[in-house]
Amino acid sequence: MSLGHDGTRWVARGDSFAVSGRTLADLDAEVADALRAGNCGKGAPVTVAMAFDFAAFPVWMRQYASHYFNRNVTFDL
Repeated sequence: MSLGHDGTRWVARGDSFAVSGRTLADLDAEVADALRAGNCGKGAPVTVAMAFDFAAFPVWMRQYASHYFNRNVTFDL
């Protein structure tokens, strides 16, 4: 999934859904709900890779890209 921030909320976008949350914990809950709704990995742990969307950075800010992050989150569905 692509991970970004719109100034107020964290936003994660994948091929089949996009979710957002005020905190990373809120975002994780929304991702888990979307996975459950799609019957993805029912009864098994599912790991979701979220890569920060560096393309959203203006060119002049890309020098600060190392201050941002990628994350892997495992959900027990």
